[in-house]
Order: sequence, then C-alpha cells, then structure tokens
Amino acid sequence: MQKPRASRWFSFTISTLCVAQAIYIYMTAPASPEPTEIISVIPVNSTGAIYEVLYNSGGATVPIVYRYFLMKRDDNHTEALNKIKSAHPFLVTKSSGAVREILPGRVKLRTLDMIYEYRNTAYYETNGEWKRVKLDLTSDMP
Repeated sequence: MQKPRASRWFSFTISTLCVAQAIYIYMTAPASPEPTEIISVIPVNSTGAIYEVLYNSGGATVPIVYRYFLMKRDDNHTEALNKIKSAHPFLVTKSSGAVREILPGRVKLRTLDMIYEYRNTAYYETNGEWKRVKLDLTSDMP
C-alpha cells in the first residue's frame, strides 16, 4: 500500500508541472497569426476600402485562410499590414474573392467554402467620424 504523504507529494508535483507547462504555452504562443500578404484592396467609397488578406502561417496542418477587413484606405501596404494586425475582420473564410458588388453603404459578398467568422456590419474611422457599411453574404458549399 502506498504512503499517503508520498502520494500527496507526487500529486502536488505533477499538478505544479502541468500548471507551469500550461502557463509557458500560453505565454509563448502568438496571440494571432501574422498576415502573409494583402491580396486585394477594394474601395467602398472615397475614404474606405476592404482589404482581403491571406493568412498562410499555419504550415501543413492549418488551411489557408482569408480575412476581410474594412479600414481607411492606405496606399502603403506595409503600413496597412501593421494596422491589420490590430484590426478585427468582418469575414474569415477559406474562400478568396468574396467581394462581388459595391453599392452605396452596402457590400455584397459571396463565398464558396468554409466560413469561420462573419459580421453583417463593419465600421471604420476616418477624420474622427465612424463610417458604417452593411454586408450581405451569400454562401454556397461546392
């Protein structure tokens, strides 16, 4: 029969190691993947644009993902990529080329693959004023 003191010590040691490993994994893992490149920039009006961004940093085990952002238009792609790192996408999907039609105050989207995240309204700030764009999504599985 095992001694209670040895069992308690062993359980405490294993639990401490598990917690330490969980903290290490949490602290060293990146918060979100890095964007690979901007695929397209589609103007929605005179100041805003939809950025289609490729995320291909997952390697062989994670699929290629496209994220769509509504932001103030920026002609410098390097600065735009830096802004995208802190922005939130309105659409995350495996499908490229989702923007089909731009209408005043509205964008029509269509995807042909898996959708991971979607919001039907997106906002961006320009000159201290918030602009809103409604998003209509049609999704079909191939």
